[in-house]
Amino acid sequence: GKPELPEDLGQRAALHLLHEVQCGGCVDTTAQSLVLLLMCLTPEDVSRVRLGTLSPYSVLALRLFKEVFQVEFQITTNTNKQQGGNDDDTEEMDKTILMSCLGSGYRNMTKAST
Repeated sequence: GKPELPEDLGQRAALHLLHEVQCGGCVDTTAQSLVLLLMCLTPEDVSRVRLGTLSPYSVLALRLFKEVFQVEFQITTNTNKQQGGNDDDTEEMDKTILMSCLGSGYRNMTKAST
């Protein structure tokens, strides 16, 4: 592509970072599907993670995980209000969701037992 000035690249990266922070959650949008996959592979115990808005890729990955691992996720929206950072006492809704599932208990059968 066309060369980009360092200042423009820095501004674009800062805007992307601010967008990810504004979405909330524990991981950024691009890592959501990886975290959800690892939750599917955990021992047969409940795993939870708080995410921001789900990306379309994560929704597709959830469908695939249900088909392959037979793991369904419970999605709980957060209804808590947070205090705004402004001087006036405005409140804004927390836009995060809590994803939880029961792991599939995947084991590496090729690993030698000791």
